[in-house]
Amino acid sequence: MPRFDTVIKNGKVVTASDITDCWIGIKDEKIHSLAAQFDEEDLIGAKIIDAEGAYVMPGGIDGHVHLCQDLKTGPHGLGGECADDFATGSLSSLCGGTTTILTFATQTRSIEDKSLLGVVERYNARAEKTGSYVDYGYHIIIVRDDEDMLEEELPRLRDEWGVTSCKVFMTYESQRLKDRELLDVMVAARKNGITTMVHAENGDMIEWLTDKLESKGMFAPYYHALSRPPLVEGEATNRAIAMSELVQNPILFVHVGSTLGMDNVRKAQTQGLPIYAETCPQYLNLTWDDLRKFHSPTCFENSKMICSPPPPPDSSDREALYVGLHNGTFTIFSSDHCPFRYDSPTGKPSGILEHPDSMEDESFVAPTTLEEAHQCDKHALADLTDRKDGAFRFIPNGIPGVETRMPLLYTGGLLEGRITAQKFVELTSTNPAKLYGLYPRKGTIQPGSDADLVIWHPQDKFKPFQLTNSQLHHNVDYTPYEGQTISNWPRYVFIRGQLSYSEGEVLGRLRDGKYLKRGSSALSKGLPGKKDPRKVASWLYD
Repeated sequence: MPRFDTVIKNGKVVTASDITDCWIGIKDEKIHSLAAQFDEEDLIGAKIIDAEGAYVMPGGIDGHVHLCQDLKTGPHGLGGECADDFATGSLSSLCGGTTTILTFATQTRSIEDKSLLGVVERYNARAEKTGSYVDYGYHIIIVRDDEDMLEEELPRLRDEWGVTSCKVFMTYESQRLKDRELLDVMVAARKNGITTMVHAENGDMIEWLTDKLESKGMFAPYYHALSRPPLVEGEATNRAIAMSELVQNPILFVHVGSTLGMDNVRKAQTQGLPIYAETCPQYLNLTWDDLRKFHSPTCFENSKMICSPPPPPDSSDREALYVGLHNGTFTIFSSDHCPFRYDSPTGKPSGILEHPDSMEDESFVAPTTLEEAHQCDKHALADLTDRKDGAFRFIPNGIPGVETRMPLLYTGGLLEGRITAQKFVELTSTNPAKLYGLYPRKGTIQPGSDADLVIWHPQDKFKPFQLTNSQLHHNVDYTPYEGQTISNWPRYVFIRGQLSYSEGEVLGRLRDGKYLKRGSSALSKGLPGKKDPRKVASWLYD
């Protein structure tokens, strides 16, 4: 019997701590051995992959991916249907070097979604309907604080499903929790060892600013940025940190896009508080200018760039955010892949279709049901988007990015010297594995770990190229990073020892991906010692 199924030779093997010139032996889906070189008899019967001196890294783990979600909040309920299901989203993930994705089972306020277990069961059916190219797990989005739900169902989600992370919102009328509701969820999460993820934007400030902008006739997509200035995130992160400290619950801020938010996180970390943060490619590669790049600031095509929080006002934040990646302020680097099509009435154009003023006197009849929306005449819809500005409040917030996440950071961070190769691995793989209860099965290269691996091209043999959407594998008709220079791309990608992507060719199969039951976070819970009663309600847990 062969000693190894596959051997990777001549690679620079990178972990979060080291870079080593060595060979990797893979057996039965696991990393079996690391050695300076294997003997000839060790290679008998094994598939040999020559890394040619390139980096070999753990497969990427993207802890923030939206697939198969319905986020319809407009008057007609049209907008916010994710363009990617598990088939297309996981394919896109694989081709960009990400071998594990964590997606969101979303509770709503309808009576049907009162049970978190029911929410996860129904969401899991969507994943099983198609299967996945890569391994996957779920977060649960919580939008209510029912005592029985928190007391009885969170422990069962943890034990039966391995769902050990929840997300809460401080904005969006249909999803946000009041402060006392946030505290209820935080306390329940703490008791059950569940990581609390926080979307931190002040919802009242956003709604007030939106009303004021609209009163001045400022409806176009660009004004989305003005409705969410960085102070909105700065206030919300500061408030969430105070709540976290009060109840001693670790939290992770998702998609931090401003230096105001980042500085609040850094200050809390310096005080020893268990506060973590994530940032995303859009905050390093886009600015407010990208919200007015198409033809004019009022052109509806700018809706393609709308996400929340929006990118920073200008490029001055970029270097500061890179410093946050370098110095550990940001624990993880995720895509926040939230895909909406531009040619679909349940995507970005709902910003027009949901806006009564835009549709007044139009011969094109706006669909009033999802069935009608899916039968919509795309030629008529394209004509409408060419002529109308719509209203930014109805445009679904989100952009695609799961496939471009790692190549963008490799190009702008690693190759530019802003972060090291070890830090790249820490941000894109190791820390997500630790934060979300997957380490050391995932997120590192050591004997016994899953053989999820990415081999990059030797840098001196790779020809940089200008990115186009046609090169990507998502089910979205645009990329916000169109035209950006990419200076390396995954050459080989292994999923649990199987070569699934090779030199631009997909070798994996749709149901290769497995569901992952996760444990609790392996990251620090904060400094030990006596808590200041002026800040901490330690008696809650007596």
